[in-house]
Amino acid sequence: MLALISPVFAQSINEGVLRGNVSDSAGALIPRARLTLTDVATNVAHNAVSDAKGGYSFRALPPATYKMLIEADGFGPVEQDNITLTVNQQATLNVTLRPATVTESVTVSTVPVLLDSEDATLGTDVGSKYLVQIPLVGRDSFGLTFLAGGVTETTGSGVADSYPAGTNFVSNGQRNATAEIRLDGNLTSAPEQGEGGTSNVYYQPSVEALQEFKVENNSFSAEYGNNGGTIVNTVMKSGTNTLHGSAWWYGQRSVFDARDFFNSGPVPDHQHDQYGFSLGGPVRKDRTFFFVDMEITRDRSPVNITATVPTAAERTGDFSNTMSYDVNGNLVQNQIFDPFFTQPDGSRPAYANNTIPQGEIDPVGQQILNYYPKADLPGDPGIGTNNYRNVILSGGNNIQFDAKLDQNFSSRSRINARYSYLHNNGSTPSLFFDDIFNDGDFYTTDVYNDGLEYTFTPTPNTLWVSHFGIDRVASPSFSKTPDPTSFGFPSSLDQNGISRMPAILPNSNGDYSRFTPLFSQCCVDTKFAHTLLNYSSSFTWTPGKHSIKFGGEQRLFYNNFFQPNYPTGYFSFDPLVTAGTPYDTDNGTQGNSFANILIGYGDTGGINVSRAVADLSRETAFYVQDDWKITEKLTLNLGLRYEWSTPYTERHNLEQFSDFTAQSGMSVPTLGPILGSTVFASNSQRNIPVDRNNIAPRFGFAYAVSEKTVVRGGAGIYYGMNVATNYQYPGPAFSSSPSVFFTKNNYVTRYATLENPFPAGIEDPQGTKYGKLAEWGLGNGNNLDYEKARNAEIYQWNLGVQQAFPGKIVIGIDYSASRSTHLPWGGYSSTSNRNFIASSVRRQYTSDELANLVTNPFQPYFSGTSAIFNEPESRYGDDQIPQINLLRPYPQFDGSFQGLPKLAAQTWYNSLQVRFQKRAGSYLSFEGNYTWSKAEDNSSTGFNAFVGNLDSGNPQELDNLKAEWSVSANDATNRLAGAVVTQLPVGRGRLIGSNMSRWLDTIAGGWQGSTLFTYQTGQPMPISMSSPRIADGNQRPDVVCSQVLTGISVHRAAFTDQPYLNQNCFADPGDQQPGNAPRYFSNIRADSIHNFDVSFMKSISLPRESNLEIHADFFNFTNTPRFAFPAYDYEDSAFGIVSSTAAGYTPRHTQFGVRYQF
Repeated sequence: MLALISPVFAQSINEGVLRGNVSDSAGALIPRARLTLTDVATNVAHNAVSDAKGGYSFRALPPATYKMLIEADGFGPVEQDNITLTVNQQATLNVTLRPATVTESVTVSTVPVLLDSEDATLGTDVGSKYLVQIPLVGRDSFGLTFLAGGVTETTGSGVADSYPAGTNFVSNGQRNATAEIRLDGNLTSAPEQGEGGTSNVYYQPSVEALQEFKVENNSFSAEYGNNGGTIVNTVMKSGTNTLHGSAWWYGQRSVFDARDFFNSGPVPDHQHDQYGFSLGGPVRKDRTFFFVDMEITRDRSPVNITATVPTAAERTGDFSNTMSYDVNGNLVQNQIFDPFFTQPDGSRPAYANNTIPQGEIDPVGQQILNYYPKADLPGDPGIGTNNYRNVILSGGNNIQFDAKLDQNFSSRSRINARYSYLHNNGSTPSLFFDDIFNDGDFYTTDVYNDGLEYTFTPTPNTLWVSHFGIDRVASPSFSKTPDPTSFGFPSSLDQNGISRMPAILPNSNGDYSRFTPLFSQCCVDTKFAHTLLNYSSSFTWTPGKHSIKFGGEQRLFYNNFFQPNYPTGYFSFDPLVTAGTPYDTDNGTQGNSFANILIGYGDTGGINVSRAVADLSRETAFYVQDDWKITEKLTLNLGLRYEWSTPYTERHNLEQFSDFTAQSGMSVPTLGPILGSTVFASNSQRNIPVDRNNIAPRFGFAYAVSEKTVVRGGAGIYYGMNVATNYQYPGPAFSSSPSVFFTKNNYVTRYATLENPFPAGIEDPQGTKYGKLAEWGLGNGNNLDYEKARNAEIYQWNLGVQQAFPGKIVIGIDYSASRSTHLPWGGYSSTSNRNFIASSVRRQYTSDELANLVTNPFQPYFSGTSAIFNEPESRYGDDQIPQINLLRPYPQFDGSFQGLPKLAAQTWYNSLQVRFQKRAGSYLSFEGNYTWSKAEDNSSTGFNAFVGNLDSGNPQELDNLKAEWSVSANDATNRLAGAVVTQLPVGRGRLIGSNMSRWLDTIAGGWQGSTLFTYQTGQPMPISMSSPRIADGNQRPDVVCSQVLTGISVHRAAFTDQPYLNQNCFADPGDQQPGNAPRYFSNIRADSIHNFDVSFMKSISLPRESNLEIHADFFNFTNTPRFAFPAYDYEDSAFGIVSSTAAGYTPRHTQFGVRYQF
């Protein structure tokens, strides 16, 4: 009597399948056999009857351990136990019955054969025991994603990088943040708020609440789509007939941590606590079950602040003792000059005794300077910078809980509902003052992630399953500052309904080493809330050897977003204002930003006036999938999916569309008819063209050569997430950025003051008043145009073999590849700008010639009696404008004319993947993958170029994109990742000391160790220029010799302070000329990864089947640093020098924990 169970993954969303044949000992199939499948934990039964050919099937089975009773007239009953199904597993179990002359019952223990014998999906799965036993940073389950073959971290980010949360990884050559994350079959990954084409996850359940975690890449089921081909399925625990639960505390303290490689001081202090409980059980035995859990996380991290603040004398205007270094390193007086007496030639008189007279001190500037804390250190020798030090407390609190209810109405009908909530708050205290939650920048996040699943079995061979999910996120951030009117600023700065101090920037060129800024505004006052509704339904029919599923899904994404830059304004105080002339070039010995603040005289300023957006986009799909078991050995997976993406609309019609081919209706002298216009959204026209060509066939096969060998393969087409799912800003005509002009004649006379920064008032955004001529004389940064918002096309295929070995070991070897086309081009100097100069024209000019001022043919339209436009911010009202503007294809715009990014980027990926797995045995289990791969592309990122080091991929020439092809930024030639859990064979019931006393077992028994390890080749590096000279592009240098490396590794370069790169091999390609350096160098690699996390655990058995666990986790156990990119700007004096460790990779830190389970 033989029973074989063969798992295969990705059959459907969170639905297990068990099927097979019932036969007699001679192999004859038995019809009308009665089968009862029972969940061991809940005693919930499922019934089936074998068909005329002896086949049976159970569908929509939750992950669990089952037993099955098989009965047929004339045969003795057989009970099959220990049938374990994982998430999305399709299993085959054939049963043999023996004739019975008398009543008898035979129990057979199922021996699982761990081969994927019925489809070609690649991936990895981790059960609940692994989830709580493997050392995970922050106990974050998504760290297990990196165990799957073909998965790497985003270059420059690291596995611990928190944004985009849950999806910031690269899988099988696809871009980061394109995976789909599901919890109990419903989506938790939503489009990244504010930027289309990528995804983000705001709710991640505690590992204590998860029953299973599975990564599926190269999944060929037609049920999946609208992603980069990778799905992460997580399943939450459910209640059972027995009350069970756990309680835990895990904590980190810096006293147990190692120092960063470059930190010679003490280990930065931090405190991390994570604690909670879980509980599950019956509400009504065999029918209704509940599961709840709660987890609280608290982080506190003191931040050491060193800053430069004004001295007591400087606050009164006395700068007589303020010093600086000249270009020769000599200590000299930092002399200040009086800008109120600037002459037409720019010269100014020096302040007597380097002291500002009391009559020139501005009351607002005086309050700003007095707001700085008093110096408490003498500061750096001579110049007195870094004269203030403080320790401020930063941190956050996180509380989350889940409640799940399972209701079994009958063996044919059941429903489960889940409610999950998270509240997170935190702060970055102000630079100088109060501690956490009293002063500074704050954020709160509330997440509601809920799911509902209904399953109905009308007949034994049909099944209907429906899902509904909602992911609601509200995340406002805000700041606490003094009331700006109390300082003397006007109330008119409250243009965006926000009352806070404007940003005070003491040095406009970004160098704050001498003068510390106040009231940072970037991304501080952000208000966003999104709602993702997703619902799906499927009907499965199982006629004979076919299992045919029909289904559809729709996703609605509502995104409300508001994030103005400098919502209450900024004021910049460059030292040139109080230097000898506004053209001072003596390297900082003249002029002082604190002096500028004190007299209330800045060099520039501005404010951003904008409106919140309310976007809505849709994703719709229908599919059919047939899993056809042709023979006992061969299974075909045939699927077809049709999907389309409806680009976002905006509730208040704040959209603009760029029409690159329409005539504007205007003719300008010397230029003729002007091409290009703007179209505004209206109630009747709110969409750009929809891509309706997304037909996605899928094919897979699995052939069981023997019970221990399976050959599998497949191919399929996917369509990536649409780039037009949402956008964070309204059309540019609905926002404005008025500038502050402290002077309009090069400081000869003063115009604006801090008390009245906008003497002419703050003009409202232009809106629709200019119609199709909107944004003339300004940059036109539209996000949409009239081109079709095409989805990326992703082609995936694989072929491989799996082999089972003794000891429950399975090794799979697969060739896995993908090719993608029509990806959105990434980078900030990207192809969304159509107003670039043709390279053939640009190369005829030098940078100076492009900047030369020439006669402005647009001036009559912006000034004078016949002016059409009233735009004081535009320089098109001047007599002259730069030559470059008139060479652009759309010269009416002072800068860019944008739309969707060019949807033409491509990728190629080829890999050999070896998966090794040993299911939990007596003392040892492991899971891991080795991947040997090559990834190439011409753009390595989408809109989210700020993640990692991906922004280095901006094109040199926007009309020569073929030259951008290179090795991918995310290429990792070799990667080995794995997890091992081992139990020492010592203790009661174990190999050694099986009969030892309970007291001795408390000390000697129950020891366990586990590890999570990663070894990976470094990813490619770019080489950049600090002074690029190529209009509209990102100039790269020339490579002038082959020995670009010095011959030492990045690791050794860090230890010896020697350069990793040979500076002599790079040169300036010339003005307006593209360099021959590739976008990324395949032979110039970042530091490799050698990470080894270790956990030791002692388990103590307690009465009533409970136990207590004591954990000690060591992350980066060997304290091996991974170094960041060396300085890769070839003009930098530190070129090739390693000066920091990589983001997301910390020195060794330790976590202790206590966990109780019953």
